[in-house]
Amino acid sequence: MNSIFKQLLNVKGMVVENVRIVDGPMRPEPVLEVRVRPRAGKLRCSRCGRKRPGYDRGGGVRRWRHQDFGCWRVELVADMPRVECPECGVVVAQVPWAEPGSRFTRDFEAECAWLMTVANQKTVSGFLHVAWRTAGDIAHRVAGRLKAAMPSPFDHLTSIGVDETSYRKGHTYLTVVVDHERRRVIWAHDGYGRDVFDLFFQQLTDEQRASIRVVTGDGAKWIDSCVSQWCPNAERVLDGFHIVSWMTDALDKVRKRLWNDARRGGDQEGVKRMRGVKYAVLKNPDHLTDRQEESLAALRNTDPKGQLYRAWQLKELLRNLLKHPLGQATAELKRWVFWASHSRIPEIVELSKKIRRRRPDILRTIELGYSNARLEAFNNRIKVTIRMAYGFHHVDNLIALIMLRCGGLDIRLPKPTT
Repeated sequence: MNSIFKQLLNVKGMVVENVRIVDGPMRPEPVLEVRVRPRAGKLRCSRCGRKRPGYDRGGGVRRWRHQDFGCWRVELVADMPRVECPECGVVVAQVPWAEPGSRFTRDFEAECAWLMTVANQKTVSGFLHVAWRTAGDIAHRVAGRLKAAMPSPFDHLTSIGVDETSYRKGHTYLTVVVDHERRRVIWAHDGYGRDVFDLFFQQLTDEQRASIRVVTGDGAKWIDSCVSQWCPNAERVLDGFHIVSWMTDALDKVRKRLWNDARRGGDQEGVKRMRGVKYAVLKNPDHLTDRQEESLAALRNTDPKGQLYRAWQLKELLRNLLKHPLGQATAELKRWVFWASHSRIPEIVELSKKIRRRRPDILRTIELGYSNARLEAFNNRIKVTIRMAYGFHHVDNLIALIMLRCGGLDIRLPKPTT
């Protein structure tokens, strides 16, 4: 019978001594208790894994939660001695079924982590009967084990993308770095700005930093300064989406200014027209509804000087030139800057100065064809993951769940050992 339970527990290097059902007033439900011990041999330190001499018998039994057998909750129980390690001190001896400091077996943690990548909080907590914060700690340990077993994600990097995403109220952000070629998240850290992005480059060797040829991101200055310091040979590429977003932000400022002017002047008809074209001028023409198309058709007569209509034309010209070949886009961008700088629209004139300053980066974006589209797609998955991880006490557990879902880690359900 003990040999059958050893196969069912699916752990190598373990000896099953006894199996019994334990019930009592202190337990909400009966538990299948399996008394086990490691196979005879030299004791090892649970921290460094090296063979060490025994220190004492440990002072009592220890319990680990294992995968359920049907509707029965399973716990492994063992008397674990302690070893004396000159590097780690006096610690519990290593066991083949669990990580140091964990109250769960490796198979249980693998099952929990896999469920967290495909199911929501209620499903995981209800199915496994664990608290959600406990599941977060499990995800952190499993992600660490999987990353340690895989080759370094920083080897052979050629093109990376960086962006920040909020994960909590109060302007609390995560900085995320993706590998464009292998299509996965390779690094994430709490916070944003140059100090945080510097931490990423500090983890790389000189050879790994030298292999990076393209860095994509928005127009943040801290990205430019980090790239120029750590990867001077890398091409800095702006994302086309953010370039157009600069123009849409300026266009909305024009609309708001004209709307406020009409409201202060008592022009109720002008106020109504300005409010009606809000979404028509910001959306792409091929995505407009019938009502928005009607508002756009009357855009030329919305304000007396036609500022909003001319600003909308400039927005469409900038959006379209990003799709043209480099030679054609170079000439069109030069004409765009001239037109925008002479438009006598304050918001557009100010934007033209920024476009002129970032012209080499914009042309490089068109030439190389890279964008942050993949990173923006990952941001959607990260946002869903953040919502799933609501209730995690530590941001490290959130980052671990992001790596499990988006980092290309080989997370699988436990399989029978042979």
